[in-house]
Amino acid sequence: MWLITPVGFFSIVQKPGDKPKGTLTVRSRVRSDLAALKQHFLPGLGPIQESHDTDYRFRAVAPRSEVSAAMARMVDCLDYSNFKSEVGKTQGHKRASLYHKVWDVLYHLQTDPAFAEKEPVAESYGGVVVSGGRKVLLREPTKHHGGYAWTFAKTEAKPGESPRDAAVRAVREKTGYDAEIRISVPGAFKGSASSTCYYIMDAKHPPAKPNWQTAGLRWVSFDEARDLIRQSPNAEGRDRDLAILDAAEKITSAIPYKEHPNVQPEDWQELKAMPERQTVLYPKLWFNPDEMVKIRRGFFPTVMEQKWFLYFTGDRLRMHRSWTGILIFDAGFAFDPKGGAYVTDVVVNRENREYSNTDDDEDLKLLEEIIRYHLLQPLDEPEVDGFVKAMSQAMQPKYLGSPEVVTALVKEVFDVAIRAIAEEATEDDFVEAVGKVIAAFTDDDSGYTRMPGWNSAEQMGGYVKKYLIGSDQGECLAEILGHGMTALIAKLQEMLGGFIKDPAANWEEHALVQLNALHRFVVTVFLGTNMEVSGVKTLSDFHWLPVAAGTWSKQVIVEVGCDGGSLTLYGIQSPEGWKFRAETNEAALLDDEDMPDLPERPWVSTWRSALKQLDEYPWPQLHAVTVHPEFRDRVFQALQTRKKKGAVIDWDRWGGVLNILVDEE
Repeated sequence: MWLITPVGFFSIVQKPGDKPKGTLTVRSRVRSDLAALKQHFLPGLGPIQESHDTDYRFRAVAPRSEVSAAMARMVDCLDYSNFKSEVGKTQGHKRASLYHKVWDVLYHLQTDPAFAEKEPVAESYGGVVVSGGRKVLLREPTKHHGGYAWTFAKTEAKPGESPRDAAVRAVREKTGYDAEIRISVPGAFKGSASSTCYYIMDAKHPPAKPNWQTAGLRWVSFDEARDLIRQSPNAEGRDRDLAILDAAEKITSAIPYKEHPNVQPEDWQELKAMPERQTVLYPKLWFNPDEMVKIRRGFFPTVMEQKWFLYFTGDRLRMHRSWTGILIFDAGFAFDPKGGAYVTDVVVNRENREYSNTDDDEDLKLLEEIIRYHLLQPLDEPEVDGFVKAMSQAMQPKYLGSPEVVTALVKEVFDVAIRAIAEEATEDDFVEAVGKVIAAFTDDDSGYTRMPGWNSAEQMGGYVKKYLIGSDQGECLAEILGHGMTALIAKLQEMLGGFIKDPAANWEEHALVQLNALHRFVVTVFLGTNMEVSGVKTLSDFHWLPVAAGTWSKQVIVEVGCDGGSLTLYGIQSPEGWKFRAETNEAALLDDEDMPDLPERPWVSTWRSALKQLDEYPWPQLHAVTVHPEFRDRVFQALQTRKKKGAVIDWDRWGGVLNILVDEE
């Protein structure tokens, strides 16, 4: 195998002496190429041998597994858009010029008719359509024409039509699906009346209505497909279809999980529709063409920890909870001519029996999180069946997907921080507690069972960076967790210091309550569930809340009114931050016809959502009564925004309440 890279040119072979040792021989024309390979990617490369009597002057031996790992590291480090330019930077322009000559010679593969790819020759052409959930599409011919109970779509090519185009047309006409070819199935398959070449295909949902030749369609597993195909009385055609199915299953299993076919709604059972109680949000999200290819594939969960099932239909992305089938988000996309797209709208479930969140900002954040982590950065496929693996691991006594196990781990860090107040813990105690946490998630010999896919630098590490550290520190998971624990300990010391300085606080009623809130938050970050529990909150949002300040009581944020009615925005500050709710005495605020009986409004945790509740009424035009001092700037900015939209505001009255002098010009 020839390998041309920015660090050198190599020929990798298995010599007779390599096979029993499990090694490969890496050869090069230049010694420095092998030295660079050893330094940057293959530290296990043996001593470099030199010989003037061989084709390649320099060679060295390395374990086969380490050569494979080195090639993987090269791919992980690939960040350039032009190979020859990158060679010029790393090895000089003379080497780049030499590689260009190689490129020029190989270009003949593309231009010389002698090397042109030959299309398969057969009497008909068809497609085996597969899904991201490892299902295959079968069609039932009308009146079981030709002796087929269930089979695949195929047809003869029209004059001037290529085999590929004929196969795609067959699938479109006989199944209704707009399909794309992923890979060809080698060989031609002989049936009772003709020979057929087949292609593995990827389908876009939803399908159109198939033509009259098809009576029904079914998405089934490969095993179910065998049972259905065996119902065909045409023995020769039946054997052909079974052979095609076996070949297609083998080829499909070789498709990398991160490049899986499009997920279909038939891949999941009991998907629910969007309920009548819903809201529509308008996120500002745009994705380039490469990202949209990944988004359109959808996401098929393979382990219990993966909580979402996602599929693309038409121009919308449907986002269901995998455990319940409940539809939470339904996002629309508008495509540009190059294949990029922006999100036009997202319909959000507001049926509180199915989805309890009511904060618009949190939903927009969660929407983007799901797309980023489940579609643009998909998890690796588990080595065994996801459900079986998840169940067997969940039954382990130290399974890191268990909240109880993670709670106990994090508690040891909290205990050391608390003991340090009384000078009963040392720096070594902190090192030991933190080391135990890091080892649990990274060390195979720690005795803990990790969550497949989640306990990685990309997944868990990404959450720790975003919600605990607040910056991109660390590369491997152990290093990231170390930074995260450092940030946590600093926050614990800050909050405990606040407790010590608070004369009205006591340990049981105040300190434990606030520390437990922080503890629960850290545990949910480690489990990846913090977005559902705490929204976009991060470690930096936690502070000691002085008891003397009365922060736990219900406080008036904004109060306005008119004769016979009032509107008040209340706020409560807790360890999780401010929460708001608008309450009214609605007499005379609006006519009864304009404001029917409303259910009690929920407490919301963002200022934007609080203003949304206020905006149900013309509050800027009402009589300003009071504004909480901490929110005067925010209210003033909100009033300015609404004035630009045409609201009439009595600045004399509002200026007095806001304690500012307003120049209406």
